[in-house]
Amino acid sequence: MQSVFRTALLVCLVPNLLWGCANIMYVAKPIDAEQSAVKLSQKSLDHPDFKGYLIKNGFSDRSPPFDAWDVESMYRTALFYHSDLAVAKEKLALAEYSIQVAGIKPALGIGGNIGRSDRANGDINPMSYSLQIDIPFETTSKRAIKVEQAQHLAEVSRLDAAEIAWHLRHQIQLDLINYHEQQRSLQLLQRELDTYQQLISMLEKRVAQGMGSNTELSQYQLMRQKSQIQLRNASAKTDYLIVKLSGDVGLSFAEFKRIPIAQTYATPLTASATSQSDTLQSEALIHRVDIRRSLARYAAAESKLKLEVAKQIPDISLSPGYAFEFGDRVWSLGLGTLLNLLQQQPTFIQEAEQLRAIEGAQFEALQASVIAQTNAIFAQYSVAQSTHQNAKEMLAAQSTHIQKIQKQFDAGLADRVALTQAQLTLHFAEQDVSATEFEMLRQYAQLENVIQRPLTEAVSMTQLNAR
Repeated sequence: MQSVFRTALLVCLVPNLLWGCANIMYVAKPIDAEQSAVKLSQKSLDHPDFKGYLIKNGFSDRSPPFDAWDVESMYRTALFYHSDLAVAKEKLALAEYSIQVAGIKPALGIGGNIGRSDRANGDINPMSYSLQIDIPFETTSKRAIKVEQAQHLAEVSRLDAAEIAWHLRHQIQLDLINYHEQQRSLQLLQRELDTYQQLISMLEKRVAQGMGSNTELSQYQLMRQKSQIQLRNASAKTDYLIVKLSGDVGLSFAEFKRIPIAQTYATPLTASATSQSDTLQSEALIHRVDIRRSLARYAAAESKLKLEVAKQIPDISLSPGYAFEFGDRVWSLGLGTLLNLLQQQPTFIQEAEQLRAIEGAQFEALQASVIAQTNAIFAQYSVAQSTHQNAKEMLAAQSTHIQKIQKQFDAGLADRVALTQAQLTLHFAEQDVSATEFEMLRQYAQLENVIQRPLTEAVSMTQLNAR
């Protein structure tokens, strides 16, 4: 009988020890900084995984995958390649796995011991063997509440990733606006420089014939030099802006330049389609990621409070056992619980209630902040609209003036110098229109950022040049 009991004890205990030690082995995975850098530099538009991702999202499998870079194509690429989003995805994977961990049932416990006496009390047998199994029982739905809390925290992580994705899109939009503004400025500065050159050539001829002023010529030469410097500075920014755009999508400069940048950009909707301030507030309070994340955090705090309340009834553990003690066979049934929690639990409940109150106050503060931000950005956008409209009116007035000068020139009442000077003033008005328009675009992008929802339509650079 003793050998049978000893064998049963070894059969129960040894496999558990072996399974716990040999089921999953630790595998080291050190980070090699050099290999990591090489991996970052090898991100390619032709990578099979990237192509598969694009096909899954409705793009073609041709190479290169896009005809030109625009907000949508850059955004899709950033979702796949940008390192910040990769970190958020890993955190989300951990949060989702935590849901499974929260749903794991408490493990059974098993224990045993072997003893030997010196028979000082006349024991029938000197050996003692015992085997005990601990069976935990949850007295309330604690495990379901833990799963619920883990689900809310996973939603928080999911919204963290969504917020990073939106910020990437917003940054792409701003950098594209800056790039298109710089390209437009190059065109306008070149026009201005050409007009200066024409005007200076005419004035030089006049001075050579003794019909012009050296002072006036010097002034225009100085203005031409200033325009040349502005043009060179603007030209030098091109590569810098493209580098920023390549960083936005997570590609190298050389890989990004394989595809040209589209000659379109996001522009505000028509006035009749533009939402009013109160409507924009409603949009923001519904669509903003941080609003939904704050609600998820509040729900997680609510679940934590529910869990602490449920812990007022402690779990129990049944421990049936069998022992052979010095010749006697003993059956036993143990009952265990954590009674000390009955005194500590009210403190934990109060802490959870305070946490819920904090999350509730933070949600209300966030709502108030969103409303204030929406009103402020809408006001700034309205000012930008008004400024742009004024610039267009000045351009229209200058165009009318040019037409009058042209008629006078055709009638022989004005010379070419006067006509060219008027055209130069027209170029200044065009630059004001361009600057105010792109400022309006930036304010509109900020308005979208407050709402965290796209509201734009596309317009080509050809259409812009025709304005």
